[in-house]
Amino acid sequence: MKSIPAVAVLMATLSLCNLSEKLKPEANSSAPNKNSAETSAADREAVLTELMKIEYEMTTASINGDIAALAPHIADNYVGTAYDGTMQNKNQLLAATKPDKRTKSWKITDAKLVSLSNDSAVLTYTQSQTSRSGQTARARITDTFVKQNGRWLISTEQQTILR
Repeated sequence: MKSIPAVAVLMATLSLCNLSEKLKPEANSSAPNKNSAETSAADREAVLTELMKIEYEMTTASINGDIAALAPHIADNYVGTAYDGTMQNKNQLLAATKPDKRTKSWKITDAKLVSLSNDSAVLTYTQSQTSRSGQTARARITDTFVKQNGRWLISTEQQTILR
């Protein structure tokens, strides 16, 4: 049983990863404003591409235990909620980041850009991780990004283990 929580904790660290699906534009809003303005499919695709790059960089940094590469992508007010309900702030997340020798592979499915505004984006997806021992774990993950000083930063994350 110790390996299942270990895989889940590892999943928490690696939950920021490459998104692969193309996304449909949001439905038109009857009263758009500057923060929730309608976005074109091209705008959504550009943001998706940028967030995918960030997710890849963060996952690589997490796997390598590279705190210096991971930290610039995380908002100072970050709050993560793990599969078991425990919460971490930015400092706790970075302190828990160590080189990962257990994960053999991971993948993302069912990725969706739930919302997008000028200064925030919400992504949801399923992440599957396979350990070197062959165990696989899956979680539904929701990441919220905020745009600060022209950069997308992860601000919140929530994970739910799928059985």
